[in-house]
Amino acid sequence: MIRALSIRNLAVVEDIEVNFDMGMTSLTGETGAGKSMLVDALSLVLGDRADSKMVRQGSERAEIAASFDISNNPPLQKWLLEQELDDDGQCELRRTINKEGRSRAYINGRAVQLAQLREISIRSIDIHGQHAHQSLTRSETQRDLLDTVAGTQSLLAELSAQYQQLKATQQQLDTIKQQSQDQTARHDLLDYQVIELQVLNLSQDYVEQLIKEHQQRTNASQLIEAAQSAQHQLFEQEAGAAYSLISQALNEITLHQDIEPQFANLVETLNSTVIQLDEVSNELRHYLDSTDNDPQRLQQVETELATLHDQARKHHIEIEQLPAHFEQLQQELASLANIEIHTEELQQQLNKQMAACRDLCDKISKKRQQTAKPLSKKISESIQELAMPTGQLEFVVSPMPNDNFNETGSDQVQLLVTTNPGQPAGELGKVASGGELARISLAIQVVTASSRSVPTLVFDEVDVGIGGGIAEIVGNHLRKLAENRQVICITHLPQVAAQAHQQLQVNKTNLKDSTHIDITALDKEQRIEEIARMLGGVTLTEKTRVHAEEMLEKSAD
Repeated sequence: MIRALSIRNLAVVEDIEVNFDMGMTSLTGETGAGKSMLVDALSLVLGDRADSKMVRQGSERAEIAASFDISNNPPLQKWLLEQELDDDGQCELRRTINKEGRSRAYINGRAVQLAQLREISIRSIDIHGQHAHQSLTRSETQRDLLDTVAGTQSLLAELSAQYQQLKATQQQLDTIKQQSQDQTARHDLLDYQVIELQVLNLSQDYVEQLIKEHQQRTNASQLIEAAQSAQHQLFEQEAGAAYSLISQALNEITLHQDIEPQFANLVETLNSTVIQLDEVSNELRHYLDSTDNDPQRLQQVETELATLHDQARKHHIEIEQLPAHFEQLQQELASLANIEIHTEELQQQLNKQMAACRDLCDKISKKRQQTAKPLSKKISESIQELAMPTGQLEFVVSPMPNDNFNETGSDQVQLLVTTNPGQPAGELGKVASGGELARISLAIQVVTASSRSVPTLVFDEVDVGIGGGIAEIVGNHLRKLAENRQVICITHLPQVAAQAHQQLQVNKTNLKDSTHIDITALDKEQRIEEIARMLGGVTLTEKTRVHAEEMLEKSAD
């Protein structure tokens, strides 16, 4: 249940804090006093959209905070724990909106997304606004009502997941079937291309080595000449060969190293140099012995490269990409070859998913059928108490055309109503007047409230168009709801307000340059005055006060 709501700088509200009790709370006040501002604030702190116009003129930001008692709300406790937002059983929400329209949200002091505030709302509060009855004419709203009472939520969640998988499989199957129309031509082209490339030995190593060999053979003369020159200068020339000079220097330093110890490092370095020159000599001889300047081999390499370049141009790629492209073509060809097997596997998977969805649809439909008649009877009895003595309401559950189904099941759910005797049942939106629709909506909310798990119900002037003895019945219904949950009702009817366990009065004061709203928790004497005002208008008489006191005493019985 909600324990407290504080509002700062929201529209005409400067700074107010409201504490709520368990049971039924009525909010009353003059027309235009700002009673619905509390519902707006509550909706904002629970994740509704906000804009800069909501910030009080001259203020930097608006702030709304709400405190909840979740000791008897296991679903919300579990969700907070899963989201790592739990705080020793606390649930404190805060929402700020700055004058640019940007907002921030917090749960137990931690910044969160607006979607997380809405998750709190789902598990804590149902808000029924002044125009909620209008949505009742929509078929999806009617179906949701029936499902709420039928308890199909878990089955519908499972069906939704299965249905999404089924759609994904169907999409894959449709894509493959579409592709299969061009399969023959594509298969023939791929087969030709693979055969054409297959004879070229298109391994990555082959292409790289061929390119490297071409570079070497194109420059073979220069490479051989460079190797011969290096061999001559290092080892073979009669005067000044590097190897001979370094060897001579080594001998001279070696002769004197006993006298000069510092020569030992030089001897070691020169020895290493001589060994390395020996290795260079061996490598140069090996290179010259193994390298030839064969024009025929060069021509053969250039022919092979030209063939590869032709193929690369044909496929609009670089020659180095040919091996990977060839592998890709092979894989696509293999995939096309296996398309019939894949299609059959997907069709079998689709059939299983279809059967699973059908089974879930049947279970959901059965629950709806079992619930429709008793629910229709209860709501009919309730609307007959609300000045519609011959009113009859019926949930009609019928199969979708052509045996279709979707993620909501395989049923069409329609709410039909009879408001006058002798008239055939008709669609709710076409048969019921605005006032009748409001009363039917209220009856449905009362009857289905016990099927909802949320601990708090908020009714924002849903009793518009109702008066007299019917208003008292509405108040009785709301008080009965409050026996096992918290009910907050914004009302202009004294018969409803008198039924509340707690009454809050909303007052608006218009000053020269600003407007202020105050909320007062009324004691018994103040409640008598307020209900008398609601009964008698501006001028209060002793008779009106006595009537108001009688109403309060009667509701307390």
